[in-house]
Amino acid sequence: MHDPSFLIEEFMGVEDSLAELDMPRIINNPKLRNDCNFDRELHFRPNLDGPKGKQKMKSAEDYWKALEAELFIYGMVHRQRRDPSQAANEAYWRGVLASSSKRLPQVFHTIRDILKSLVPDCDQKAILERLDVDLIMQEIMNGVCDLIDLGSWLAKVLKNHCAPMRDGMVDAMEKEIKRGASEEKPGKLVNGIRQLLNILEAMKLDVANHQIRHMRPLLVEDTFNFLRKYNAHRISLGKIDAKKPKDWLEEERQVIASDGGDSSTLDVLVSALLRRLIFSEQFVHPQTFYLDVERLRGMRQDLHTSIYHLICRDVLIAMAGPNILTNELLQAANALHITVSAIVGVSGRFRDRLNNIAAEIMRIVLLLEGRSLPFDATLLDFIEQQLDFDLAISSPAFQKHGQDLFDRLVPSLQRSVQQNVRLSALQLQDTLLPSVAPTAPTQLLGFGAVLAPAPGTQLCDPNDDSIRRFTHLLALHWQIWADLVYTDRPACNGSPSPDNDDASVSSLPASSTVPIAHAVYAPGRKWLPTAVAVVEVPTTGLPTPASSPAPEEEEPSPTTSPRPRPKARNSISAPVSTPAAQPSSPNQQAGHERKPSKDTKIKRQPAS
Repeated sequence: MHDPSFLIEEFMGVEDSLAELDMPRIINNPKLRNDCNFDRELHFRPNLDGPKGKQKMKSAEDYWKALEAELFIYGMVHRQRRDPSQAANEAYWRGVLASSSKRLPQVFHTIRDILKSLVPDCDQKAILERLDVDLIMQEIMNGVCDLIDLGSWLAKVLKNHCAPMRDGMVDAMEKEIKRGASEEKPGKLVNGIRQLLNILEAMKLDVANHQIRHMRPLLVEDTFNFLRKYNAHRISLGKIDAKKPKDWLEEERQVIASDGGDSSTLDVLVSALLRRLIFSEQFVHPQTFYLDVERLRGMRQDLHTSIYHLICRDVLIAMAGPNILTNELLQAANALHITVSAIVGVSGRFRDRLNNIAAEIMRIVLLLEGRSLPFDATLLDFIEQQLDFDLAISSPAFQKHGQDLFDRLVPSLQRSVQQNVRLSALQLQDTLLPSVAPTAPTQLLGFGAVLAPAPGTQLCDPNDDSIRRFTHLLALHWQIWADLVYTDRPACNGSPSPDNDDASVSSLPASSTVPIAHAVYAPGRKWLPTAVAVVEVPTTGLPTPASSPAPEEEEPSPTTSPRPRPKARNSISAPVSTPAAQPSSPNQQAGHERKPSKDTKIKRQPAS
């Protein structure tokens, strides 16, 4: 799910951040255009993940408290001005109001601009007239602004234009504003304003996700054209160094040649990427993969997880006594695989659960040997040391299993990529990305019994899913980058051939044009785009694309080098929302992160 980085850093940034959800920004976002190919249910969602999200929530709270203090000052000044004894101090109190008006005007400006972007053209004049910020602030300064009437009008407008499921939120917002204004409670008013912004944000998300669903096939179909030209422009500006990926492939070609092999450049690319994912201590992605970093990290974790399971199995076999039957040992290894998967969970961080995994191996060993002791401290300590040594990437056990996995996957993956590399982006998606199967309605029989199809019994290669995912990524990557970086042919719009020359690429000439996409709407249907028009415009005068992110390094393992190998008991066959600094402008609800610009990360989440 695309997580638009529209976490609002300041209230002033709310409009800019939510502008990332407008169609022109969506269809010109290279990260989103690339991610559409790998997720059929791609959509935007609020993002408050991680420490950064917590900091934004704290900043949001600080901002809203500051706004509440500002409203309190308004109320206090108006009470003082109603006192006849303060008539001589009118100029002073007006100065207090003027110096205090730092956040509220920007709040109204942001509400007006967001609401204006959400209503049809025919209603925008009414929005501008009713939300005349200068007039509203003048009324507030004079103590004659009817906030209850304004809240009721906003509620009516929102109900006319948002989904019925939001009506409850709108009613709650209207109630809070009414209570805050009638009871002169700034806290209630601030809560009502926050709820209003939450509703506007939800409406903006609804519109953006509708657009993504409708435009996804068109965006996928235009992937090669858009990303080739976009990246050619970045190369011409020096934002991407075309020589480094070539050098990386040349190193892999030399490794293959040293083993007596001779491969095409596409096969070398497959081998080089897989080798780096499996054997690198700290994965640094090649610069050409800057849009696929998160996918590559996930694939690398899956590869390492399969190796770690084999290492755990080997430790179990080595720790078990020599008299254990083969069948019993096999059943124990299968049970260990299931238990370790549950212990590690989706994080895949085996080292963080080393003690738990060692305790499970010890428990199974004691059961296999028929020992009644529920715990053996000496055995547990030895298993922990063995696991700590073998799970290191540089250990003989990891290297052996990693090489076995590499040798097993490379030929199948190279064949799969060669077979699919000429397909269009839509064909690749239809062929390699599983569709979301609709849930078949269950047929109820008497007494609540459910008749459901029997689960499939076909056996499949456990590596099939990895090969499918790698094939999709590499075939897409090759068609975008082959003529830009990996081969000697000039960039063209046609699909590159999987066979290519091996000479190095010279510096590419500056691209004279880049693609600019625009949504095409049906008459009278403001939020229902019917097509995407991509036009070529001269590069002169275009904003310079941001630099590609520097290669990111993974967090180093707790131990970068393995401990000395323990003496084996038995030989092992090695197998939010507001300003972060000072609240000077409001943030929308703490819940969105600024994101889709050119090199921003975007999160995905399956649509509910």
